[in-house]
Amino acid sequence: MCGICGFAGFDDAALLRRMTAALCHRGPDSDGFFTSADASLGFRRLSIIDLEGGQQPLTNEDGSLRLILNGEIYNYRALREELARCGHRFSTGSDAEVILHLYEDEGEALLARLEGMFAFALWDAPRRRLLVARDRLGIKPLYYAERGERFFFASEAKAILLNPDFPRRLHRPAVERLLHYLYLPGSETLVEGLRRLPPGCWLRWERGRAEVHSYWQPQVGATRRITEADAVAEFRRRFEDAVRSHLVSDVPVGALLSGGLDSAGVVAQMARLLDRKPKTFTVGFAGADDERPLARRLAERFGTDHREFELDPARFVEDLPRMVWHLEEPTPISFLPLFYLAEFARREVKAVLIGEGADELFAGYRRLLPFSPALPLLPRGARRRLYEFGLHSIAPNHRAGDDPLRAALGADGRSPLAAILDFEQRTALPDYQLHRVDRMTMAWSLEARVPYLDHRLVEFVNSLPDELKLRGFQRKYLLRRALAGLVPEEVLEGTKRGFGAPFRLWYSGGFREAASRYVNEQTLAERGWLPLDAVRPLLGSPGGRGWLERRRGSQLFLLLTLELYCRLFIDPPQVSAAPPPLGKSSAARMAAPQPVPR
Repeated sequence: MCGICGFAGFDDAALLRRMTAALCHRGPDSDGFFTSADASLGFRRLSIIDLEGGQQPLTNEDGSLRLILNGEIYNYRALREELARCGHRFSTGSDAEVILHLYEDEGEALLARLEGMFAFALWDAPRRRLLVARDRLGIKPLYYAERGERFFFASEAKAILLNPDFPRRLHRPAVERLLHYLYLPGSETLVEGLRRLPPGCWLRWERGRAEVHSYWQPQVGATRRITEADAVAEFRRRFEDAVRSHLVSDVPVGALLSGGLDSAGVVAQMARLLDRKPKTFTVGFAGADDERPLARRLAERFGTDHREFELDPARFVEDLPRMVWHLEEPTPISFLPLFYLAEFARREVKAVLIGEGADELFAGYRRLLPFSPALPLLPRGARRRLYEFGLHSIAPNHRAGDDPLRAALGADGRSPLAAILDFEQRTALPDYQLHRVDRMTMAWSLEARVPYLDHRLVEFVNSLPDELKLRGFQRKYLLRRALAGLVPEEVLEGTKRGFGAPFRLWYSGGFREAASRYVNEQTLAERGWLPLDAVRPLLGSPGGRGWLERRRGSQLFLLLTLELYCRLFIDPPQVSAAPPPLGKSSAARMAAPQPVPR
C-alpha cells in the first residue's frame, strides 16, 4: 500500500518531489524516484510485502521498464513461479515485480492475470509509452490530467493540484451532480480538467495523447441456473478463498469489527484460517448507536484479541478540515468514525480486513427495497424517485440528460434489481464507499483490504438470480444463509450495522454552533450552489426524529464538507502539500489500545 504520482511529456524534478511529498501519509516508510526527459515517477512506500527489498520504482532485467504500484497483488506468488519457469529473473520478493515481467510477455493484457487491489504506472522507455491502470472494482484510486501534451497522474488529486500551472476552477456541473447523489459518480471531479481513471480501466499515454480502455466491468444479471443449496456452498468456498488470499502479508493483519453481518463474516473466516488470534478493533458512541457491546460478544465468539474505544463527537468540527484535506471530496457524515478508528488500529497493525462491498453485491441498503422482485408492477419512475429519496438527495430535479441513474435503469432488459446493483457497483461503491475507506485509512498509513470484492467472488454473486439476494424484503438473503453457523443468530437476523455516525449530533448545540462558522445563510448565498429557499429548512430545527433527522443531517453535512473543500482546494492561491492541524483536543487523542476484558 503506497502513494504513486508522476508525469510525462516534460521534466521537472522539483515538482516531482513536491508531488511525492504530498503523499507521504500513504507511505511513511520510504520514498523513491525515477526521472528522465520524457517521464518521471514518484513513490511513497508503506511496507507490507518484502519489507527489505521491495523499494520502488522497480525495473526489469534490461532497465527498459519502470514501475510504481499502489496496492497488493494477492496471486503474485503463483505468477512469480510461472514467470520464473519461463526464464524471467527476479531481483526482489515484491508482489509488484510480476507486473513488469507480465508486461514484457503480454502487454496490457497482463491486467486479466492480476488478482488484487491496485493502481500502477509503468513507463516503457523504448516505446516512450506510459501505462497507468486501476483495479477492477476501484479499490485503489488514481487521478489524471492533461495539459496540452503534458500528462499528470497521482493516487490523490492534491499531488496534481500542486502544479502551479494547473488552473483550479470549480466544475459546476459536477457540483450539481454531487448535490443530487451526495457523492460524485463517474470520472469527473469538482476541478475542471482533473479526472479519475474509472475502475477496471487502463490508460495509455503515447505521443502526447491519452487513450482510456476498459478491461473489466461488473455484469449483474441472472446467468446461472443453480439451486439455493449449491449457491450457498459455492459462495462459502469462494469467500473462504477470498479471505485467505487477503491475508497474504509479511506483517500482521487485523480487522475492523462492527456489530454487523459483513464484518462478522470476515472475522469469522479469519479466525478459522489463522494460527493466531486476529486483532480486531471497534469504535462506539455512548448511547443507542453504540456497537461495542455486540462487537465485544462477536470478538469473544471468534476468540480475537479485541480493542475498542469510545469516540467523543466534540472533536469532529475541530478535526474536519484535516479529514476533508484527506478526503478531497465532499461527502456525508459516515466517514467520521472511520478516521478515528483507523488511527486507533494503526497503533498496532499496518493492514486490516473490512466488510465493505457486501451491500452492493447482495442488496443490503434500504434504498434498494423498491427494486425487490416482490414489487413487479412498481413503475420505473417510482423506483427511481424512492431510490433518490433514500440517497437523501438535496437536488432531486437533476438534469435528465446528465443523469447516470436514469441511463442505468433504462439501458437494457435486465431486471430492476440487476440494473440498480450494476449502477451501485459502478458508481456508489468506488466513488463513495471505497473512496472514503481508502482516504480515512490511508490518512493514518493503514491498509484496508476488502475480501468481499475479490473479483472472482463478485462475478459469481453477480450471476445469481435476484431472489437469492433480495428475497421479498429480506436483504442479503444468500449471505445470511451462507454465514449461518459461522456468526451468531442475533447478527444473522439483526439490522444493518456499520461504522456510521449518530446523525443526531448535527442537532446537538455544540456541534451545530461550531459548524455554523462554515455553513450559514451568508456562506451559502455567496457560493450560490442552491437557492436559499431550498436550504433554509435545513438550517432550521429538524422538526422530527428518525428518518427526517438522518436525511437533514446527511444533507447539511455534505454542504459543510463542500464548503471546507472549496476553502482547501479552490479558494487559496496554492494547495497545501501538508494537512491542516488536528484540533487542540486531539493532543491526547486516545489511550494506547488495550485488550478488552473478558
